[in-house]
Amino acid sequence: MRPASLIPNILGAFSDGAVLFPILALLSMKAGFSTGLVLFSTGLVYLASAIVFRVPMAVQPLKSIAIAAVTVGATFQEVRWSGFFLGIVCLTLCLVNVDRFVKRVPITIIHQLQVGLGVLLMLQGVRAFGDWNLLVNSISGLSVLFASVLIVLFPEIRGLPLLGIIATLGLVASAFMGGQSLVIEKSMESHTAIRPQLIVGLLIPQVILTLSNSVIATQNVCERYFGNRGFRVNARRLLYSIGLGNVLVAAVGGMPFCHGSGGVTAHVRGGSTQAWSTALMGAFLLTLALLHVVSPAHTIMYPPFLTAVLLMVTGVLHLKLAAPTAVSKMGWIKLSTAFMITLVSHSLLWVLGGAVVLETSMRLGTKGEL
Repeated sequence: MRPASLIPNILGAFSDGAVLFPILALLSMKAGFSTGLVLFSTGLVYLASAIVFRVPMAVQPLKSIAIAAVTVGATFQEVRWSGFFLGIVCLTLCLVNVDRFVKRVPITIIHQLQVGLGVLLMLQGVRAFGDWNLLVNSISGLSVLFASVLIVLFPEIRGLPLLGIIATLGLVASAFMGGQSLVIEKSMESHTAIRPQLIVGLLIPQVILTLSNSVIATQNVCERYFGNRGFRVNARRLLYSIGLGNVLVAAVGGMPFCHGSGGVTAHVRGGSTQAWSTALMGAFLLTLALLHVVSPAHTIMYPPFLTAVLLMVTGVLHLKLAAPTAVSKMGWIKLSTAFMITLVSHSLLWVLGGAVVLETSMRLGTKGEL
């Protein structure tokens, strides 16, 4: 290994922390998950992903399930069963020729999803800091915007990725310099019986998002970032990873997870180029799990300032992945529509639906002209 690649890969290992750790905190505080088990299971999944895919691969909480669970007050068992059934759905899909289906999905639909995810990441960055008014009307808020623009315009300093440097310093500081426990006030599980209708409500949107972003879009960005090195990242292998992993994780009560194109962007733009970078993140999470066992009151609370910066920068970088569609015929209309739908709905499901409708109508219109 060349020494020049060592530090960037170390930095890139932690570049998705701004997405990962706040949701881990939500699961622990509001849904009753064990912080130690969440950290331990996520660390193992990171290690397995490094071995299976051999390129930097993101491991993220099931955002749709996690956020919806906190919003509607789902219990630990309901979230756990939702993750389990998602795993079963993914394993079932492996029985069909899913790779052939993925190849038939128009690249413009993938790019519209990437625009939607980029916008959502930026909006999450704003919410992580507080709100838009606070962001533009305070010194610290303007500092977030300035830092974000600076990283986008000047992504490296002396050959090192600035995104990775900031993410790593923030994570190390929050983990080892007096952080408070993620388990602050676990919500009481007022529902002792499992509600099947709630599980279905958590599951259905997550299945669609998993297929679109965690499988199709993740395969696409890995092809673009790694070329032939990313041949192991195909739809079937991603489905097996998410499917089998969630079944096993549900058995022990760990964090339900997926992979994600935005997370891959964060890791790569943070400096990751090698699979051991992913393994390093796994080892770090296992260390945090051990630290939590030894000292339950001492673990991570990611700084809101850095969370906002990292989410906004990753969002902008993810938007740039849609550049090929932007220069294609009618491409700006498609991307602008995805942008506006995201701003209004805050949902990738609506973006996906709009993209399919727009793509279909344009193709029918073209055929009609012929």
